[in-house]
Amino acid sequence: MTRAVNPHRDVRWAWGFVVLIVAGGILGQLVGYGIATLLGYGGLDQEPPPLGAALLITFPAVIIAIAPGLAALYFGIRAGIGRRFSGYVAAAIGGLSIAYWVVGAFISVLIPA
Repeated sequence: MTRAVNPHRDVRWAWGFVVLIVAGGILGQLVGYGIATLLGYGGLDQEPPPLGAALLITFPAVIIAIAPGLAALYFGIRAGIGRRFSGYVAAAIGGLSIAYWVVGAFISVLIPA
């Protein structure tokens, strides 16, 4: 059973997820710091974790941080296809937030502070 595409609903969902991008980023950072603390890398005076531990810390945090952006991208494109063109703006914001978190995580893992 296929569900009819409702572009008005999709654009509302897309913009709702755009609003949640900041909350997803904050939650992702908290999860990353929590995992780092559990692994014993929480102090400021310690050296950065090795690559394996950095990937273990970064991967779940990035997934949580990009989830609202992925949803905004998906629903924004669906709304744009349904001729609600403001959905493309929400999709672009979602895509930029995904790029920001992925590139930032890549840089932080490869070039530790």
